[in-house]
Amino acid sequence: MIRAEVQLDPEIIQTLVQEHYGLPVLSLQKVRAIYKVFTPYGAFGFKNAEELPDLPLVARLLDRIRLGGFDRIPSFLRTIRGSYLVIHDNQTYFMEKWVELPEVPKLSYPNLASIGWALADFHRSAQGIIPPTESPRFEWGKRKGFLAEALRKLRQWKRYRNKPEENKILDFLFYRCNWALESIRCCSPQRLSARCPDAAVLCHAGLHHKNILVDHQNKIWFIDFETLTYAERVMDLAQLLQYHASAYRWNPAVVNRFLYAYMSRIPAPLAPDEWKLFFSYLAFPRRFYNRMVRYFDSLDRPPELLLKLQETMDQDLEKEYYLQKIQEFIS
Repeated sequence: MIRAEVQLDPEIIQTLVQEHYGLPVLSLQKVRAIYKVFTPYGAFGFKNAEELPDLPLVARLLDRIRLGGFDRIPSFLRTIRGSYLVIHDNQTYFMEKWVELPEVPKLSYPNLASIGWALADFHRSAQGIIPPTESPRFEWGKRKGFLAEALRKLRQWKRYRNKPEENKILDFLFYRCNWALESIRCCSPQRLSARCPDAAVLCHAGLHHKNILVDHQNKIWFIDFETLTYAERVMDLAQLLQYHASAYRWNPAVVNRFLYAYMSRIPAPLAPDEWKLFFSYLAFPRRFYNRMVRYFDSLDRPPELLLKLQETMDQDLEKEYYLQKIQEFIS
């Protein structure tokens, strides 16, 4: 089952849309995990809000980004009563305007410059928009703590009686996590924000090819903001490259095409500490943590999760040469 998939009967969706949004439904079409709802006023996406429990906050943040000048993002639809969420059988749902544009291809090299320009524009429009510090979307300055916690877990797991293949994975993850932490050991969030206020920004944090659309003018749109996070802007750069550079085996020409485009649209070069943080996010991406916890914290340690973890490690080994070059640059 796809996470956060809408599993309602089409008749129920039609009733919910009519009752809560006042929209007559012409037809419905299942698209991956959601439903495309056709109405006389255009098409909308009907989605499960499991991954967006704080949708009203996300909607406010995106509205402010739109006011800041970046409008190539979807807009959420309010119900007749003015809320964003619809509750049915203890599940929450929402509607957003459907963006009828093609995704960039998995082999996205021809689009990387446009993506870099668009991401810089998005970040510029998001400047000064900060979620509450108690929100889980506030991640600025927490990178060291995250990596320290990951190292603690890895040390704990390494004490267990593991299979040889498990120990090999744990050794690799420990090496990468420690490398990522040591690279930012001397970085100070307070010093960085004082010297470079642009370093902290709302990040999309999930820009794989399915979340990037391109219109007939070759302008880039970003969709699906479940992962919206206030953090270091280089987190977005590293995570985007994690999705798009791996298809080209981390060819420096591919990486640089995106980075040069991004940096051509920002007012000042990335600060030295930002490059260290960029390296840290590349060396130990979030998916390492998510997948290692899912497997090693599981009582039965399912073999399919081990295989997934092994595949993740094997794919990331292709990045090793590029990491060495970045390390030389920031040292």
